[in-house]
Amino acid sequence: MLLDKLDSLKLSDKGSNHENYKNSGLVGHIRDIKGIYIPKTTDELKKIIQTCHLINQPFYAISTGKNWGYGKSVPVMDDNIIIDLSQLNEIYHYDSDLGVVEIGPGVTQGQLANYLKGTPWMLDCTGAGPATSIVGNVLERGFGHGSRGYRSQHFTITEYIQANGKTKSLDTASRYIGRNGHSAGLTEVFTQNNLAVITKIRFELTMRQELSLRCIVRLKESESIGTYIDIMRQLKSENTLDCLAHIGNNYRVLSMITQFDFSKWNPSHGVPIHDLYTLEMQNHITPWTAAFVVSGESKVAKAKANRIKQALSDIGDVKILSLQKLNRLNWFLHGLKPLFNYSSRLTKFQKNLTKFTQAMLMLEGNPSPMALKGCYWRNQSQSFDNSNDPIDSDCGFYWIAPALPMLSNEINACMQKSEQLFQKFGFEFGVTLTSISAHMCQAIISLYYDVKCDKEKQRAKELITQLRQCFKDNNWQCYRRSIDEMPFDLSKESNRDALALKHKIKIMLDPNNLINPGRYQIK
Repeated sequence: MLLDKLDSLKLSDKGSNHENYKNSGLVGHIRDIKGIYIPKTTDELKKIIQTCHLINQPFYAISTGKNWGYGKSVPVMDDNIIIDLSQLNEIYHYDSDLGVVEIGPGVTQGQLANYLKGTPWMLDCTGAGPATSIVGNVLERGFGHGSRGYRSQHFTITEYIQANGKTKSLDTASRYIGRNGHSAGLTEVFTQNNLAVITKIRFELTMRQELSLRCIVRLKESESIGTYIDIMRQLKSENTLDCLAHIGNNYRVLSMITQFDFSKWNPSHGVPIHDLYTLEMQNHITPWTAAFVVSGESKVAKAKANRIKQALSDIGDVKILSLQKLNRLNWFLHGLKPLFNYSSRLTKFQKNLTKFTQAMLMLEGNPSPMALKGCYWRNQSQSFDNSNDPIDSDCGFYWIAPALPMLSNEINACMQKSEQLFQKFGFEFGVTLTSISAHMCQAIISLYYDVKCDKEKQRAKELITQLRQCFKDNNWQCYRRSIDEMPFDLSKESNRDALALKHKIKIMLDPNNLINPGRYQIK
């Protein structure tokens, strides 16, 4: 057999449990896998790739395999081998002057956050939790919360391996100076693509600030979201706001607090509107809630916070909280916990404050898995656990992510059309809107379904199909795509010239289509 050549490489680790790699979390997307290889060194990885090139064996390289909501670690096509890069988790270099690290694809958010404790620098975290790969997220153009949150703009590639097993680099400077010279702009070509296997990147960190404030905005009316977007566009344009501010609607917040009550509600129709209002009142939830960081030198941070509060106070309740004060209050109430155990209301308040404090600490370079709790919304068999993989825990969910202009009319139109489709199929419409820049708002729409119910799975599949078509019809391009949409049908995609050009580059660099075939690629 051809794969005998791979098995004869005497690798230090070969995966045996194929099932862990075959569950995509997406309805009906299951692929046959020929083998799993887990190199522990770059030299081992090169040997695998060189052998694949020799025997013409397609392979699917993953960082840590936690591409949740978009297909996890499952290949686009059948008959690939999986190369799991999670053991290539070395932090090669940390530049304390410039605030830059050089890392491998297996380095996780939690690993780097622990490494940076006690330093002047921190990681700009995403909400995906501590076990997720930084390199994998960067190459998918993921984003965090702070001033370095638009991650794909803040890295260079110091090592990649081509389909023939040869090693190359796009950043050979002795000290990091960003994208420059002949390689300027080329780094971006390797994001959301399958041109090479990225083994090292230089990645920019965020400096810890003198004062770190938390801005909590609770909109009074659901219709105010358009006005909120227009105000945020102004605040971003004038550089008052340099973070990536997130705002979630009522169902997005509820999914992080509780789960769908299957004993009370019909899964085919969703939560009745009067029960939704009751849940909002019980949990002090408004139609939209935002939480973001304002930091800097003390006077500057306070001035920015006052400007933000002034701009938003007409449409919502705006609270500015010092992280230090929030920590002290949480510590104080935790110490008093034995004294108010008799009061369920005070106990609930203390627990919610602890969760809120943990969420706010994420904005200070401490990755938290709390955002993943929403994935358990329609899970009948399990509740959220910090250590769980939501897909392995039988959570069914899709994330679909249209990128929109920072304009109220466009965002309102997208939200209305999306919510109508959710109501049509009997699902709860949960969404987060992120102000990436003064020009772009990134929506992350969450579709949660019960994997134990075949009819519900089919409803979810039909809903996601119609959502995708709706966004194409309105030219709302998604910033990130799921593997069950790939490879793309060029005739049905927008920006076809870009896809065709990417295809030509792919043919030149990987003529046998060995690296992650089908991924972000046309048929």
